[in-house]
Amino acid sequence: MLSLLQRVPARERLRIACALAFWAATYLLFLAWNQLQDQFPSAIWQTRRVLATALGALLFYGFTLFADRVAVRPLKDRIPILLGAGLACCALMIAGRAGIDRLVVLELGEPPSTFERHLRFALIWAGYFLGGSLAFLSFAPLLPSPSRGEEQPPAEPIPNGPAYADAFWVSRGRETVRVDAGDIDWVEAEGDYVRLHARGGGGLLRATLSGLEAQLDPNAFARVHRSAVCRRSAIVALLRKPSGALAVRLTDGQEVPVGRSYRDSVTGIIGKQRDKGRIPA
Repeated sequence: MLSLLQRVPARERLRIACALAFWAATYLLFLAWNQLQDQFPSAIWQTRRVLATALGALLFYGFTLFADRVAVRPLKDRIPILLGAGLACCALMIAGRAGIDRLVVLELGEPPSTFERHLRFALIWAGYFLGGSLAFLSFAPLLPSPSRGEEQPPAEPIPNGPAYADAFWVSRGRETVRVDAGDIDWVEAEGDYVRLHARGGGGLLRATLSGLEAQLDPNAFARVHRSAVCRRSAIVALLRKPSGALAVRLTDGQEVPVGRSYRDSVTGIIGKQRDKGRIPA
C-alpha cells in the first residue's frame, strides 16, 4: 500500500487529501449551520448531507484537475475558462443534490427538500468551493508537477558553453519553437510553467522559475519578484504605485511588479544604469 502511494505524484496526493479535507470541512460547516436552524436541529448524521458533501468533494477534485489541464494557457484565457467551469460545478451541485434528495426520499423515506433549500445549499457550498479552490491553486504550484510520478527536468536548454543556456525550446500554441536567451525580456511563473516574453514572441516552458533563472546569465538577468525575472538591459524605468508598491517598466512598455525582498537589488540595478545614462534621474 505504501509503495502504491509513493508512485502517486506529490501533487496528486495533495489533491486527494484536499478533496477529503474539503468533504469533512463542508460536512461539519453544514452540520453547524443546521444546528442553528429549525430544521433537523439534532441530525448529527444525515444521509442527504453526507452524499451531497461527498459530491461536492468530487466536484472540487475534478475542478482542480481541470485547472491543471488548462494551466498551459495564458492567464487571461484561463480566467474565463475557470469561471465557466466553476459555474458548471455549481449547476451540477444543484442538480446532484436534487437527485440525492429523490434517492433518499425513495429509499429511506426521509421528507423531501424544496428547490429553495437545494439552491441555498448550493450557494453556500459555492462559497466554500471558491475558497478551497483558490487555496489549492495558490499553493499547488509550489509542488513538483506530475508526470507518471516523476519530476520533470527544469528546462530543455540548447547547450552553448558550460555555464548558461543560450536558447530554450518553448511551446507556442501547437508549435515548439526556439527562443534565444538574448531575445528574452522577462520571464514570469505560471503554475507549473514559466512564460518567456521575448522579442519575436515567447512561449511556455515546463520549469520552475528558480530552475530557469539558474540557467540565465546573472550579469544579464535579475530576479525582481518571486514570480518574475527581467533582463537588466530591458528595464527602462522604476515606478512607484499609489499603494507604495514598486514596479519596473520594460522596453516593450510592460510593467512588472517588484517584490519587497528584491527592492534593494532592483534599485541597485537602476542606480548602475542611471550612472551609465540609460535611465534618466
